Amino acid sequence: MTSRSISKRCSTEGIAHSRVILTVRLPRAEAVTGVGVSLVVALLVLPPLVAVVFAGTGSGFAPLHHPDVVLNTLLFGLLTTLCAMLLGGGLALSLVPGIPGRVLLERLVVMPLYLTPLLTAMGWSWLASPKSGLVNLLLHAAVGARVTINVVSAAGAIVVTGLTAAPLPFLLLSDALRALDPTLLEAARVHGAKPRLVFRRIILPLLLPAALASAVLVFVQALGMFSVPAVLGMPAGFNVATTEIYQSLESYPPRTADATAWGVLLLAITVLLTFAQAAVLGRRSFVTITGKAFRPDQHRPRAPRLRAGMAWSYVALATVLPLIALLWAASSAFITADIGLMRFTSQHFVYVLRDYPKTWLAAGNSVLLGVLTASLVSLLGLAVSWIVLRTRHRGRSLLDQLSMVPLSMPAMVFALGLLWVYVQVPLPIYGTIGILLIAYATHYLPFGVRATSAALRQLHPELEEAARVAGASWLHAMRRITLPLVQPAMLAAWVLLFVMSMQEVSSSILLYSSHSIVLSVAVFDLWENGNPGDVAALGFLQLITSAVVVGVVLGMRQRRGFA
Repeated sequence: MTSRSISKRCSTEGIAHSRVILTVRLPRAEAVTGVGVSLVVALLVLPPLVAVVFAGTGSGFAPLHHPDVVLNTLLFGLLTTLCAMLLGGGLALSLVPGIPGRVLLERLVVMPLYLTPLLTAMGWSWLASPKSGLVNLLLHAAVGARVTINVVSAAGAIVVTGLTAAPLPFLLLSDALRALDPTLLEAARVHGAKPRLVFRRIILPLLLPAALASAVLVFVQALGMFSVPAVLGMPAGFNVATTEIYQSLESYPPRTADATAWGVLLLAITVLLTFAQAAVLGRRSFVTITGKAFRPDQHRPRAPRLRAGMAWSYVALATVLPLIALLWAASSAFITADIGLMRFTSQHFVYVLRDYPKTWLAAGNSVLLGVLTASLVSLLGLAVSWIVLRTRHRGRSLLDQLSMVPLSMPAMVFALGLLWVYVQVPLPIYGTIGILLIAYATHYLPFGVRATSAALRQLHPELEEAARVAGASWLHAMRRITLPLVQPAMLAAWVLLFVMSMQEVSSSILLYSSHSIVLSVAVFDLWENGNPGDVAALGFLQLITSAVVVGVVLGMRQRRGFA
């Protein structure tokens, strides 16, 4: 063999060997995405959770020294959940086909989701505070001082929180009611069962999964609620765990260990409640939809006008009256029920738009955080959903469960964990928008995952498989096939996430600085300083900002043909 043939053969074998090495060592895009997304979710969820547990258990556990606050927290959570379940469940049972104005009412009933609980609580304080509330002033002018409605109390905080939380059980229970097989109800009626017996023995047991899920979510939200107890509870001496956390961190020097101990208490309660829910639902089957003879219920409801009246009453109490109070306080020179003494002015709007130094900084930060949070959570939720539903990775079920952990934890607990983590970690994000973005994205991650997973379940995997068979890469198939088909659902989720981010106050109140202040915190600061007109004007500006951004996004959706 000549030297030329030997060198040619060696070079050929070397090229082939290098090609084999490159083919083996290059990871697939799906695998890289799966590992990267799992790592991001773990870094978002686990460090704050571990920090809260270790920091809280290492202190003297302050809740042991305040059993009255622990009792207040539990009673507030339970009674708020009961109030929200009664309201939401009653609305779900009332707004059935055949009710006058049902479509409009279903949209109005969920409006409290877009109206921040902080502004709702402030609106009701202006309406029904014992001395200067508009309703009480009108009652005193009409019948004297014998009748007084006092919403600045423990009962007022519970009722107002129940009003703001009622849309959640309404949505879940409405979907469950639509899934009930009417043949079960007809069989009970044929055998002579009265409506009350049918409701108690058939409807209620079949609604148990949705009822428990909504009750757990409302209870967790109530435990982590700060704005309503701070506005309506603290002035009356009614303190709960979240107000204790706030007061512990606002004191000098800050009692961080005590605040974290309260966070551990909230975390322990929600974990026990989640396990109890799983134990109850795991004992029996709740299947109501089968592939045979299922059809929706076509019976006409009884007393349709009465049911519509109940729904309109809720809309008035939860949305219309607080908005009227907000606009009234923002437009009045001083609060009075005497029409002859009322002086309408624009001075409060002029102050917050021109003279208040925090307005434009807070508005810019809020919009920026809302856009970033909604975009990041939507994309991360789609990635998590795709890994869970479309791949066979061994840890996909663990990833799914880990992404749902923030749903069972109050936002203030995560904020405490972030305080512990990022004060210790040498990263320059403490006191910046970055730490707020991490808190928002972690807290709202479950919403993004569930919204995108529902859209992905409606797409058959063969659409992506056909693109891959035709030679498209995974990224190309995702960009040209999957994303356009799930874009309407993602856009709807984006709008909801943006609105919720604009409202967020429980974690913002602990993590903001003078440079990263947001509108919800600015509103609360004005409230603490005792400027009701300025508070109302800034709150109204917050609502307008959210509405403008949402309107622009929805307009873009319609122009692109995704409506």
